[in-house]
Amino acid sequence: MILAIGMQILLLASCKHDDLTIAEPNENIRPAADFVKNNYEMRLFYAAIKKAGYVDELNGTGPFTILAPTDEAFNRMGVYSPSDFDKMNQDSLKKVIGYHLMPRKLRVSDIPNNGIDVRYATLAGSDLYVSRASTNPNGGAENELYFSGSEVLRQDVVLANGTLHVLDNVMKPNFNKTVQAWLAGHPDYSVFVSGLKKFNLWDQLAGTAEFTVFAPNNEALKNVGITAASLNAMDVSKYQGELLFGVYLLYDRHFFVSDTQVFARINSNASFDYYLKNSSYYMTFGGGKLYPTFKLGYGISLRNDGPTGSLINSATSTIVAKNDNLCSNGLVHHLADGMVKPEQAIKK
Repeated sequence: MILAIGMQILLLASCKHDDLTIAEPNENIRPAADFVKNNYEMRLFYAAIKKAGYVDELNGTGPFTILAPTDEAFNRMGVYSPSDFDKMNQDSLKKVIGYHLMPRKLRVSDIPNNGIDVRYATLAGSDLYVSRASTNPNGGAENELYFSGSEVLRQDVVLANGTLHVLDNVMKPNFNKTVQAWLAGHPDYSVFVSGLKKFNLWDQLAGTAEFTVFAPNNEALKNVGITAASLNAMDVSKYQGELLFGVYLLYDRHFFVSDTQVFARINSNASFDYYLKNSSYYMTFGGGKLYPTFKLGYGISLRNDGPTGSLINSATSTIVAKNDNLCSNGLVHHLADGMVKPEQAIKK
């Protein structure tokens, strides 16, 4: 027995490795800018960081949280090469890229469970909105995460000076720009703008009240019989403006498309129902990850007399690069289908 005990002591002594007991830093973990530079799916984001002059800062002490859109996300915005950033206004680029950088370490566990549109500061000086669907009533942990409407594909990537989340879409902040100013600056929506002006719905969009705008482009309105020429010939007194053009305005609400997906995860209801302003017409806004792409999209529908009324029309939008345009007083989402024909809005 004494011999056996002696042999065990000798074996334990021979297995001792002092170097395994010393905590040493992992030399393979890079600081933020270097990590992005060496990641094949973020070459365009690195080019933007470099062009905006953030490289040295992001390789500094930190801590930082990096919200890194993939190259595919930039491609959907029409950016395919680092040289494309040379064509952009550099001050605007710096602000937009700064909006993807946070002066703190923010991990998923730091975000409130089932929190919706929780605000956090960015290097651009403007807050972004974070939504986390962590549990649902049917059980199970979801932990779906969205930054200002953009889905997180990979969470909590470890950096030497912070953390990184990979985004499926480029966030689209419009600093100090109202939804009115945003619409006025996009010619594709010029007929919609003219209609809002004609029916006295335009001026309110420059105020402080919040709006979610489902903006039909010119082609969408043409599909329901509204063109610049036909609009100009309309007699305002004969039409219900709150129906014909107000159908695209959701008052006093600030909804990202991703909010519908979060609602679905939290309470199994991905829709928001409301009456048009000063009207008995009933609207439903809903969405989520839509088939067959399973990318974020939304739909709106219109009924003529409350929730049980007859369906007049519905429309959907799945072009993620054109939705979630964040403005100072709300959001603008693209709509490729018109909702109401002029003859459906004639006053009785």
